[in-house]
Amino acid sequence: MGEWKHRIRFWLQGLTPVPLLTSISLVVGLLILYACQDTSELTQPSASTAALTHKLTILASSNGSGKVTSIPTGINCTISGGVTGSTGCTKFFDATTTVTLKAVPVSGHAFGGWSSNVSTCTGTGTCKVKMGVDRTVTAKFNKGPFLIRISSVSSSGGTGTVKLQGAGTTTTCRISNGVPAPTGCAHSYPAYTDVTLTAIPASGFAFNGWRIAGCGTGKCQFKAIENLTTLVTFSTITAGSPAVQGRWDPPFTTPVVAVHIHQLTSGKLLLWGDTGDSYLWGAAAGFTRVTKPYRIYCSGHSFLPDGRLLVVGGTSAGTRGQRLASLFTPSSASWSTSKPMAQGRYYPTITTLPNGSLLALSGHDTNLAVVTIPEVSTPTGWRKLTSAPLAIPAPYYPPAFVAPNGKVFLAGFDDRNGVAQASRYLDFTGTGQWTTVGSRNEPHRILGTAVMYAPGKILYVGGGNGVATRYDGAPTASAEVIDLNKTSPVWRTIAGMQYARRQLNATLLADGSVLVTGGTSGPGFNDQAGAVHAAELWNPQTETWTTVASELKNRTYHSAAVLLPSGRVLSSGSGEGGDVSYVNAEFSAQIFSPPYLFNADGSLAARPAITSAPASLTYGQSFTVETSDPKSIARGNLIRLSSVTHAFNQSQLLYPLTFTVAGPTTLSATAPRDGTLAPPGPYMLFLVNTSGVPSQGKFVRIGP
Repeated sequence: MGEWKHRIRFWLQGLTPVPLLTSISLVVGLLILYACQDTSELTQPSASTAALTHKLTILASSNGSGKVTSIPTGINCTISGGVTGSTGCTKFFDATTTVTLKAVPVSGHAFGGWSSNVSTCTGTGTCKVKMGVDRTVTAKFNKGPFLIRISSVSSSGGTGTVKLQGAGTTTTCRISNGVPAPTGCAHSYPAYTDVTLTAIPASGFAFNGWRIAGCGTGKCQFKAIENLTTLVTFSTITAGSPAVQGRWDPPFTTPVVAVHIHQLTSGKLLLWGDTGDSYLWGAAAGFTRVTKPYRIYCSGHSFLPDGRLLVVGGTSAGTRGQRLASLFTPSSASWSTSKPMAQGRYYPTITTLPNGSLLALSGHDTNLAVVTIPEVSTPTGWRKLTSAPLAIPAPYYPPAFVAPNGKVFLAGFDDRNGVAQASRYLDFTGTGQWTTVGSRNEPHRILGTAVMYAPGKILYVGGGNGVATRYDGAPTASAEVIDLNKTSPVWRTIAGMQYARRQLNATLLADGSVLVTGGTSGPGFNDQAGAVHAAELWNPQTETWTTVASELKNRTYHSAAVLLPSGRVLSSGSGEGGDVSYVNAEFSAQIFSPPYLFNADGSLAARPAITSAPASLTYGQSFTVETSDPKSIARGNLIRLSSVTHAFNQSQLLYPLTFTVAGPTTLSATAPRDGTLAPPGPYMLFLVNTSGVPSQGKFVRIGP
């Protein structure tokens, strides 16, 4: 019957219009003739079914000219001056077909992008359309040349200059108190010219960032494909008391985008992105290049008990997860190979376990499939936890921590349908086993951040919805905590941040508070217009937030922040991904001095000093620390060294110390009981005086 229905439909379309009743009678008559033919074939279901087709229509917008073609063939649509041709712009395709559209502008014109309700048909590349229904796709061709213009906000836009560079010319736009100069603030460029905009704030002002997709606060580079007017704002740098707000040092340049940053026992930082090599950084020595062992971009990493950094996984062409593993030794500043994992992993979380082994969790493999089987390092290789499969379909470094019960706590994740999954414990003995703990109160925290601020106590903050909704919702400012020391732990909602954030970083400070930096409040995966510059401090005792000084640069996707031995925090990176190209990424770092380093009048506070401390501690050991005024010391903290990427620090945690005065210059304390409270490896020891001012950190290794 299906074949005859199609024949009748097409035959009727060619008839001269007749009354509705006549048409119905004709169709009924034809159906009766078909049904009454007395053959065995016609009294059974037809063995063949006509292919179902749907119509694809190409429309045009703007004033340009070009051509849209398709694979498979059928669309060959010429667009002139924003008007489609009379032929080649519509075609019926089989319902099972995926049509690929390509747009090519004529000389002097540019293709400005696709417009449709299909998620795979956006941007300026090819457009893929599944023909399950009728489809309409609009192609935007723009006629060049294109005017690029700088605007500002009168009386509130600040003062500075913007350089417009392209096609071998440089134009300088001067902005005074938000008013652009009458000349120099606009320039016309031929289609597809590489245009670079550079904002230079005047003394006492800061640049607030570009309102252009894919650009942050550095240089903004793009191709001229349409007329563009962009708002530029330079804001006044206001002087607040650093005793309340802290203080950011001026930015300095980094040789690579700091996607991964690690604090080493040598006192230096190790950092790398995708492009370029790894680098060591020391405040006095600057940057030293160290050749990467392989493409360790988007790898997992944490510290071994002896202080070496183990890096596993990473990527190859097509973001395929690698099995490779490498070790970085701080004392020799060199890379060496290590046993490869059983499975390739891209975006994995690595957790140092109480016995010093490392757990590899999640990521995707060489076939781009989510890795469901965790594995644990051994002296001879890696052991797969075959009875503990768990799929984490958006494997952006799921936050995992060693719990006081000796198991690994997974703080929860979102699945492909945006439905929150419960928090879990992983028993990593034998072949492994998961048990459910409970669900978070805020289900959607993709690329939020979590931190263990005391043994068994976790803060989870920020983030947003995930894969199924294409990250289109605004992120959250909410926060919640869980105490794994309790028999039946549950998530408890606490006061949220002032700013909603996705792509943020949380850093444990020397006094035990938590600093949140960067992120974006805008919708989507990595919205640059919504970049948050203000930092926020969380007090674990009062569970309250304080907004502190603002960083000058965007720190969104691929940013990182680490605690330095000085008690300060280095914040760096952002870009080289998340729709921010390498050339538009942040090659910069800034150092934040927290409020605890200042007196009320803004001068630097006097700090306690550690004159002597053990280089290593065994579990449960009584030990002493020498300092000039032990009676002024209120407490201390052991903070594990940072190893951070993609909004999660895979290594940091805090163990609080209680000191007693043991002599005129001596304090005594007891090391952590075992590896469930402080996994073996490198830590920094800080003393905190009665005024809340911390000492410089002293490196100490903790282990059996």
